[in-house]
Amino acid sequence: IFLIFLIIILTALYGFIKMNKPVDLKIVTVKRNSLIRSFKETAKIKSDDEIVITPKYNAKIDYIVKEGDKVSKGDLILKLNNSELSAKKRELTAQIGTLSGQRSMSKVQINDSQLKSLDIAIDLAKQQLAELEADKNRYKELYDSGAVAFTDYDKISRSYDDAKKNLELKENEKKVLLDSAKEKQGTKEYYDSQKQGIDAQIQEIDNNLSYTDVYSPSDAIVTKAGGKVGGYANASTQILELSPSNDIIAICSVLSSDALALKKNQKVTILQKIGEDTYQKSGKILDIGKYAKTKISTLGLEEQRVDVKISIDDMDKIIVGCDIDVIFESLHIDDVLTVSKSSVFEDEKNSYVWKVDNGVLKKTKIEVGRQSDYDYEITSGIKEGDNIVEDANDTNIKEGLKVKVKNS
Repeated sequence: IFLIFLIIILTALYGFIKMNKPVDLKIVTVKRNSLIRSFKETAKIKSDDEIVITPKYNAKIDYIVKEGDKVSKGDLILKLNNSELSAKKRELTAQIGTLSGQRSMSKVQINDSQLKSLDIAIDLAKQQLAELEADKNRYKELYDSGAVAFTDYDKISRSYDDAKKNLELKENEKKVLLDSAKEKQGTKEYYDSQKQGIDAQIQEIDNNLSYTDVYSPSDAIVTKAGGKVGGYANASTQILELSPSNDIIAICSVLSSDALALKKNQKVTILQKIGEDTYQKSGKILDIGKYAKTKISTLGLEEQRVDVKISIDDMDKIIVGCDIDVIFESLHIDDVLTVSKSSVFEDEKNSYVWKVDNGVLKKTKIEVGRQSDYDYEITSGIKEGDNIVEDANDTNIKEGLKVKVKNS
C-alpha cells in the first residue's frame, strides 16, 4: 500500500512539474523594419534604337541571318524567294496582251476590195446622175419651147430622181460599212480600265520584288531571328530584330497589374549570371509602356504585359542579346512595425499572434495593414518590443502555456 501510494504521489508530482515547466519555443521581438514587396522578371539586353524587319510579302526564305550574328551596314540579312511573284507578273503581262487581242477582235474588219467596189459604184452613180441632170435640163428647155411632150420630159425627170436615190444608197452603204468598223461606245473605257487594273497589280509586284533582298541599315547584332531557310515568312509578322551597339538598355515584360506599381526613374536590382556565379548590378526604369500586349505564359494562359525599359549603371560584361534577371520593388515603406506572416494565424474574421505575457502565451488580436511577400504591417494590437511566437502553427502551442523566451 505504501509503495502504491508513493508511486501515485511521484506520478502526480512529475505531471505537475511537467505541466508547469516552460516550453522551448522560438520567440521573436517585434521591431520596426522596412516593408518591401518585390518581383523578378527576365529581361533581354537590346539597343534603345532597335531595328525591326518585317517582310514585304509572303514567301519562302532563301537566306536569313542567325540570332546572335554580328552584321555590318549593307550586309545581306534576308533573301525571300520571288519565283511566285515573277510567275504572277508574267501571267499579268500575258493578260495585257490578251486584252489587246480581244479589243482588236471586237472590231469589224473591212476588206479593201469592199471599199474599192463601193467607191467605183459611187463614182458610176455620180457620173450617171450628172449625165441625167444634163439631159433633164435640155429636155426642160425643149418642153418649155413646146418642142417635146410633157411625157418625154417627165420620163427624163424620173430617171434623174432614181439616179439621185441610187447615189444616196451607195453613199449610205459605204457609211454603214465604215461605222460598223468603229468601236462601240464604252469599249475604249472598258479595255482601258481593265489594263489599268492589271498595270496596278504589276506595279505592286515590282515594288515587292525590290524588297526580295533585305540589307542591314547599320552595324548591329541580330537579337531575334524568327525564321529559317526553307521556312515561310509572313508579311504581317516581324522576322528580324537588330540592335545597334550604342545606347544599350534592357527590355523587360511585366504584368500590367505589377506595372501600375512602378515609377519612372525607380531603382531596380539586376542579376547577371556568368557561369556558376551571379553578379548584382543596379539600374533604373527609363520608360514604362502605355499599352499592354497579350502574351501566352509558359502555362498556356493569356497574360496582359507591359514593356519596361531599364538602364544599367555598370555595363561591364553586358552583351547585347543576352538575358538578365531584374528585381522590381512594387512596395517599399521604411520604419513600420512588421511581423512575419508565419507568426500570424486567423479565424474567419480576425488575425492573431501568440504574444508572450509574463512568460505565458496569450492569444492576441491584431490589425494588419499592407503586406510584402513575407511580412505584415501591424497597425494595432501589439507594439515594438513585444515578444511573439515565430511559428504560430506549432502544434504544442496553447493558451496559457509557459515558455522560455529565446530571442531571435
